[in-house]
Amino acid sequence: MQMVQRPQEGRQRLARARGRDDERVPPRGDRLPALALWAGRLGERLGEPLTDEWKELRHTRSLYLYPVGVRRGEAEVIVVGGGPAGALAALALARRGVDALVLDKKRFPRDKPCGGGIRYGVYRRFPDLAAHLRAKVAIHEIRRVLMESPGGHSVVASGDGPFYLTLRRTELDAALLERARAEGARVEQAVRVTGLEHVAGGLVVRCVDGRAFTGRVVIGADGVNSVVARAAGLTPGFADATLAIDTMEETPLAELSMPEPDMMYVAYGYKGWPGYGYVFPKRDCVDFGVGFLVPFYKRVLAGPPYAHHARFLAEAAARGVVRGRSNPDNFKAYRLPLGGPLPRTWADRVLVCGDAGGFVNAYTGEGIYHAMVTGRHAGEVAADAVTIGDCSAARLAEYERRWREEIGEELTDSVRIQRRLFANPALADAIIAAAAVDARLCRLFALVALGEASLRRHRLEMAWRFFLARLRARWRRKRA
Repeated sequence: MQMVQRPQEGRQRLARARGRDDERVPPRGDRLPALALWAGRLGERLGEPLTDEWKELRHTRSLYLYPVGVRRGEAEVIVVGGGPAGALAALALARRGVDALVLDKKRFPRDKPCGGGIRYGVYRRFPDLAAHLRAKVAIHEIRRVLMESPGGHSVVASGDGPFYLTLRRTELDAALLERARAEGARVEQAVRVTGLEHVAGGLVVRCVDGRAFTGRVVIGADGVNSVVARAAGLTPGFADATLAIDTMEETPLAELSMPEPDMMYVAYGYKGWPGYGYVFPKRDCVDFGVGFLVPFYKRVLAGPPYAHHARFLAEAAARGVVRGRSNPDNFKAYRLPLGGPLPRTWADRVLVCGDAGGFVNAYTGEGIYHAMVTGRHAGEVAADAVTIGDCSAARLAEYERRWREEIGEELTDSVRIQRRLFANPALADAIIAAAAVDARLCRLFALVALGEASLRRHRLEMAWRFFLARLRARWRRKRA
């Protein structure tokens, strides 16, 4: 368990970094309120409810734990973007005693176009956030997955426990940013960043309203159109060949529902096209949408995205997957990077995480989990760099080593799977048909697709099971 604590010398360094050597740093004898706050946090993590006194102490913690009179335009690390990646980065920084400032172009809570699905393993990866998320976010557990191939073959995968979680990004993002702020990160909302400028000892982040913020390191968590990644020379922008156009719609259960609310529906290679469709039940609504690679969409489909979106739902309703109709008022379309991470995700004094770095599973489109993982790694590496006084590109390269070790294999494999299956709908048909014959293969396919199992670890077993299942299916057809 990690205690949130700022050593005396660390707080003095923080005050000097903010240009206030005269800041009052309370001696140890004046820290009784801070100790009470830490005790309250410990009790909260152990499942004990906070008393009103502890809640008040948390509300006024800056009087005891942080210097007063902070210069709002300065920070040791500036995080651009307050979504899951940015919030996790800020949280990691704050827990290590580093002054973190989050800049976001919106005001929270704000809506975010996204399917709103995340693997159940998020609880294992972030046990320190599990209780907070369960308390603040309406999380719905998915226990079965209906998978459909381009040719119409379908199979239902199930297991002993939940496969997946669905939620609303409005709630998730607000909850994560709230947690980062509670731990000490500062947040500036409605601030649109336009560029970066290197200066002696740091970076200047410039904004559309003329404001400027200075920091020693900048973490770009500002999405697929990342200003930070472009300004740092990490990308000229994602090429069309690496992008998908995705749609989503969250419609209340009174208008749209699923007869089996613990089961989600995924159409891989929808209609034999390079894309997918999905229907996710959530606690208070149903979320559905389609996604297509941008070059295919421009060349073959064209037209307004909503037309394809509504047609998919009508087809799913005809199959009995969902009941109700689309509400165009809830429709959103957005771009998603599906070409894998950027070739380099670090530069001099800059790190990028989440969609800004291309951290999305290229086959399923899941990105929340990868945003949280890369955000935490970025925050921890930036904190170490600031602490030792080395924010060079060579020092920050440690970030890429860390994320590659944890999720690099999965992301690389997801690109390969996407390219192979989207280019060969018949293979997707064969896989789903084989999964219908072999329950173990069906479960493995679902676990790999949802990020709960490693393809490389199970590749041989999946290969021989696929081969035997196809032989069994042929034998059954001959006997019929």
